[in-house]
Amino acid sequence: MLPLILIAILSVSLIEGLDPYKGLLFSYYFYVFNKVWESYLVPIVSGLLYYSLGFFLTILLVNFDYTQSLRLIISYLLITHSLFKLFLGRIMHYTGNMRPSIPNVVKWSFLNSIIQMNAILLIGLWMLSKLSFVIVINTVIIVREIALYFSIKNSNLLLTLTRYNLDYIYVVLVLLVAILVLL
Repeated sequence: MLPLILIAILSVSLIEGLDPYKGLLFSYYFYVFNKVWESYLVPIVSGLLYYSLGFFLTILLVNFDYTQSLRLIISYLLITHSLFKLFLGRIMHYTGNMRPSIPNVVKWSFLNSIIQMNAILLIGLWMLSKLSFVIVINTVIIVREIALYFSIKNSNLLLTLTRYNLDYIYVVLVLLVAILVLL
């Protein structure tokens, strides 16, 4: 069971990191405007803030008893989250001010984390493993930094990533997490 949980956590993190609409485009945008240092700072700031709400909610659940009814509720919320993502994924996105500045990244990241309900995913992952937040945030930041580096070297990579709808893969992975929470 543990390898399956680790695969689910790493897979979600990898897809979250590669999704260009979750910070990678903003990083590249900074780079285009000759804000090189800030472009490499954006994945860290957006990664930390994007998952901060979920992290704080999971802290509230540290000493909570994980009964079967709570597992059912979290699984139901994960399934609902994946359905919203499937049908309304591109709509549930705050674009806001696109001026390349770190305060705009802070606002963009925090509002998108609320709109896209990522806290539910982190609560589900937290129920699987207490280290899931550390694994998710580190993997997301590392993948975003590597993807930014390779996108700067070859802009076709970023164009290729924008052609794929990673929301479909994300939905499958969230459903996997929902099943694992039930088990």
